Amino acid sequence: MTDRIVAADLCAGCGACAVVAPDHVTMTKTDDGFLRPSATKLPRKQAHDIYAVCPGGRQRGTIGGVNTHPLWGGYHDVTKGWATDIALRHAAASGGALSGVLLWLIESGQVDGALHIAADPGNPTGNRNTISTSKADILAASASRYAPSAPITAVPELLATGRRYAFVGKPCDVAALRNLARLDARVDQVFPVMLSFFCAGVPSENGANVIINKLSVAAANVAQFRYRGQGWPGRATVVEQNGAERSMSYQESWGDVLSSHVQPRCRVCADGTGIAADIAFGDAWQTDESGYPLFEEGDGVSLILARTARGAGLVKEAVEHGMLQTQPVPIAVLEAMQPGQVRRRRELLGRLAGRVISGTPIPAYRAMGIWNCARRAGLWQSVRAALGMARRCFLRRRQQS
Repeated sequence: MTDRIVAADLCAGCGACAVVAPDHVTMTKTDDGFLRPSATKLPRKQAHDIYAVCPGGRQRGTIGGVNTHPLWGGYHDVTKGWATDIALRHAAASGGALSGVLLWLIESGQVDGALHIAADPGNPTGNRNTISTSKADILAASASRYAPSAPITAVPELLATGRRYAFVGKPCDVAALRNLARLDARVDQVFPVMLSFFCAGVPSENGANVIINKLSVAAANVAQFRYRGQGWPGRATVVEQNGAERSMSYQESWGDVLSSHVQPRCRVCADGTGIAADIAFGDAWQTDESGYPLFEEGDGVSLILARTARGAGLVKEAVEHGMLQTQPVPIAVLEAMQPGQVRRRRELLGRLAGRVISGTPIPAYRAMGIWNCARRAGLWQSVRAALGMARRCFLRRRQQS
């Protein structure tokens, strides 16, 4: 099962397969900088369970709200806002709303901690799983980390504790955890809250090395590496061993480097906005007259998409207790705030067609609104996306041969 997913370039590197079959599957970092499973022969039952949990090979839409939208899925409320704590807001990738909700959950006693990722002290460009139980923990782990991660791999040891945790992960991580909950009833008890963020794809860890090289820093001289944060949108920053800092803008780091290192599965993802989460957070980008996002540094503002009643209630509580400041946002405004997600959704059918043309397998999607989004793209945009994807698949096959 895992070999077929990896061979078809459908693996998201989430680690769910290693959770289901820990004696037969381990996650390792490949030479091209991604997390991939390494598996021995699987018993039939575990192979079946992996198929049921893996978000790479198939995914079904989740309707979590009282409202539905062809681009954004199910939701209860849409707001924009920020953490009222100045330090959290400044350190975060956008406005710190996710950090503010985590802090409220912990301080109110609704969870004992939060499972998410943080920078790996032994590998400045890499990630590790971590548990936050205080504001200091949340602050230390805040801001986006544009490199492979697998927070779900920490779930089994937490299930054994019986304590309650908030889970924070990419949309595919949350989808995998929701699937796992159908196999193990303890998941929903131990993880009563699942949070996500808008995702444009997982770059290879090698992408960060390109940034470091462009900043003329020797890899051995890197003490810390920030992908974002310390302002909005924040600069990709290398802290050298002597404390000196070198950085480049978000537009340069993501737009010119990291986006070109995104793993193949992410380029045909139907969910970059966390449809399976209780709350999904993103950047409330401002745009110019042509609709292009403005990346000028300023005070961060988060887009907050409460998808479930539980999520909407948490946002309301965080506001009432002074953790967040928010204001309502009409759902129609999201197209201007997140033009990249709109384009990816509308081009998805064309990209899937391109993989089919090239003889490359595609994920099995159900109730994900793909046709509806494609109709809004128009024929030419879909054809162009198909041709671009087919070309990319042929080139990748040639490189691998």
